[in-house]
Amino acid sequence: MRKANIVTYPALITADENHTYDIEFVDVPEAFSFGNSINEAVIHGQDALGLTLYGRKTLPKATDIENIKKDDAQMIVIVSVDLNIIKSQIKEPTVHKNVTIPADLAEKAQKQGINFSATLADALRAKIEA
Repeated sequence: MRKANIVTYPALITADENHTYDIEFVDVPEAFSFGNSINEAVIHGQDALGLTLYGRKTLPKATDIENIKKDDAQMIVIVSVDLNIIKSQIKEPTVHKNVTIPADLAEKAQKQGINFSATLADALRAKIEA
């Protein structure tokens, strides 16, 4: 089983004029959502937070609750999401590429059950990130 990669951030929930609840994250302002109830806003906030943070190499530091300024109409909630679950739910588009490799290398890799596509993708990621 894959180890969890849980992140936790504070969020502000505000009731709006449409009788819905907006949720915004203090440290991740681009993760914004709403719901018809507080619980629904938190659930949608988890999705927004996870999708916003998915794939980032560095994550913002979470602000301490004591340091958050809010008005009387707002409440602070803590939202957690497992980024590994988000990653497993996202389907990345792929493209087909033909490659040429030495025959003996292909034979040895095939005998060892090496996935050619995954290996190439990992090598390209490592080369690009280096």
